[in-house]
Amino acid sequence: MIHYVSHLSFQPKRCGLRLVLLPAFIISHNFEVSKAFLTQHASCRETKRNDHHLLIVKMSQSDSLKSYIGYFQSQLAKVSNCGDDVSALSFIRGLQVSHLLYKYFSKHNVTQMSEVLFRAQLYIQREEAMKTYSNHTAKSGGHRGKSKSPHEAFSHTQDQKRG
Repeated sequence: MIHYVSHLSFQPKRCGLRLVLLPAFIISHNFEVSKAFLTQHASCRETKRNDHHLLIVKMSQSDSLKSYIGYFQSQLAKVSNCGDDVSALSFIRGLQVSHLLYKYFSKHNVTQMSEVLFRAQLYIQREEAMKTYSNHTAKSGGHRGKSKSPHEAFSHTQDQKRG
């Protein structure tokens, strides 16, 4: 009768864990298991890149600001020892020139990633509000005199408060 020992191993291409049952006589020592695990794990890890890698990260025309931030942060995680100022400037450089956030940053000297992300959050909220508004008007069949743009609705509310 052969005894089986479960063994976790990495798949080389996808870096996922899988459970493998191995006969007990194959694994004689824990040392061999540890060595095999570490060897497979090391071959699966990506090497860290330098901060020049961020210069190729760009926002595409079809990207929302939210998706660009997610992509940028995933690429930033691959970079070792990147300064806050370099990451902020790389993020700004990767924005579409036509984007309102890029226009804001071109007028203001922002060098901290925390401030970049704070400003970006405001613009994400604006993008999502505009998307919701455009979806709402498309479902209601246009303006028909009843629905107003967010800008018009805000102005109308202010006029009512004045009296």
